Amino acid sequence: MLKRLFTVFSILFIGALGWYFISTRPVTVHSTPEQEFEVVSGENLDRIINNLSQKKLIRSRTAFKITVIRLGIANKIQAGYFRLSPSTDASTIAQKLTKAYSRQVRITIPEGLRRQEIALLIDRALKENNQDVKFDSASFLQLTQDLEGKLFPNTYDFDPKANAQTVVSRLNDNYRLIISDLMISQDREQEILILASLLEREAANASEMPEVAGVLSNRLKAGWPLQVDASVQYALGTSRCKKLECNWWPQNLSRADLQVKSPYNTYLNPGLPSLPISNPGKDSLSAAASPQATPNWFYIHDSSGKIHFARTIEEHNDNVCIYLKKDCQ
Repeated sequence: MLKRLFTVFSILFIGALGWYFISTRPVTVHSTPEQEFEVVSGENLDRIINNLSQKKLIRSRTAFKITVIRLGIANKIQAGYFRLSPSTDASTIAQKLTKAYSRQVRITIPEGLRRQEIALLIDRALKENNQDVKFDSASFLQLTQDLEGKLFPNTYDFDPKANAQTVVSRLNDNYRLIISDLMISQDREQEILILASLLEREAANASEMPEVAGVLSNRLKAGWPLQVDASVQYALGTSRCKKLECNWWPQNLSRADLQVKSPYNTYLNPGLPSLPISNPGKDSLSAAASPQATPNWFYIHDSSGKIHFARTIEEHNDNVCIYLKKDCQ
């Protein structure tokens, strides 16, 4: 009789262990992005577990409660915000609930924006879910007067109450880290930065950047005007836009636009512009630091975005006719 009871209890014990093992595994085996989870002050353990289950972050409420008790952290769970993923096991999620963080706003700054566009993007993102905003776009613009090009594009997590100085410092500090990582010397930094700011607006993707940099380098060495449309767009945006929400990069430039008097007009002025026209990413900075040697002197993008290089003006004119359907003789 005792042997039979022992066998039954053994089977039940093994079954319970198997259930617990399965029930505390991640909800999904696939890697998934973290999501924000909030524990409100005063919520009891059962309420927290129920919320985790509703958000499909855990497999079993019972198994998770057992895990919390087993780890001895029932009284250590904090109120606040957490980043949790359904691809994380129950024990890890339980441990994470003991270390809350202050809420942050995740903002992605794309490559190639000018500082006014960055100011508008950050201002909107911080105000979207927060009434008590300390960020001021006017202060941001004042602080970045001499930092065009040095506000590194990336994805950042900001405190909702971050002020302009905090934001500027984060972006500029990141730029300095990238420059150091690429081992760009101080005596070459400004030239590389300006070229990279042109590449960011001219090249359609990172794979094109080294050869486009090579074409522009050929022109610089020969004393040719660069004839970069993006620099004219920058000049026009600077003269026409009087508020943040504006068309900073006007398309379909006219002949009159190409004659605008500005130090940024690379059709009228040889060499690089005196200052950057956008805030470049790491790929464009790398390409500007090491341009690809190329026999080409010209390039265009067709209507699908594909780039076409040319060695001579005759080849270039043919490309314009074939791929852009204009200026055909």
